[in-house]
Amino acid sequence: MCGNLSITYPFWINGMHPSYCGYSSLEIDCQSRKPVLVDSYERSYYLKHVFYENNSFVAISSILENAIGDCYIPEFNVSIGLGPFEISKINKVLLFFYECANLQPPSADYLHVTCNTNQSQSANDSFVRLYENDKYEPGDLLNNCTISKRPVLGWTGRPVNEYMSLMKDGYLLELKVTSCADCKASNGVCGFNTSTQAFMCICSNGTTHSVSCPMYLKKETWLQSHRKKALIGPHAAILSPGNKKIGDIE
Repeated sequence: MCGNLSITYPFWINGMHPSYCGYSSLEIDCQSRKPVLVDSYERSYYLKHVFYENNSFVAISSILENAIGDCYIPEFNVSIGLGPFEISKINKVLLFFYECANLQPPSADYLHVTCNTNQSQSANDSFVRLYENDKYEPGDLLNNCTISKRPVLGWTGRPVNEYMSLMKDGYLLELKVTSCADCKASNGVCGFNTSTQAFMCICSNGTTHSVSCPMYLKKETWLQSHRKKALIGPHAAILSPGNKKIGDIE
């Protein structure tokens, strides 16, 4: 755990988990109860939510937390770092236009952003527009402006005038990793072989396999559990809370 987020394969926490518990590039540093992606740009991205069942996660930049007030214009595109993931196509996209020169007021689709910061000398000539995806027409791009873009979650339903909240909600990334399902179903533990740079399933006898543990190990584990239950069963009532101890029985 890091904060209130459960961290497991394909991620691993430095100092808490062995490095073979997850992908090398998905190392997590738990800083102030925040799961920070070590390989992200300036270690500035951390996990907000992880959806293990469909291999995806929501990332957010800590730089936004330090933004002054409710106004922030990102002056660079997203650079989360190299890793086995990609920005999901179901995200929406915020397109920022700033340092605009001699710009005629655009249509109502563009939000006029007036940041009271020292970030840009032309902050008053800045605009942002929300797109349903990463596809837009060349005519949508405002001339004589510097442009940057940010993916944002598509399911929040927030309008463009809440663009700061949209960015602080983070955005969805899809993991490109080997599924853990078959390994878990065989009572194995999922891991990553740093020597071969490949998935491995760690089995109860210490062996590793490329997908799942052999059936005989699964059966062996089931038999051990079944025998344990059979042994405990006859004494369950005696050992349950409120009953006498074995030594007290006459």
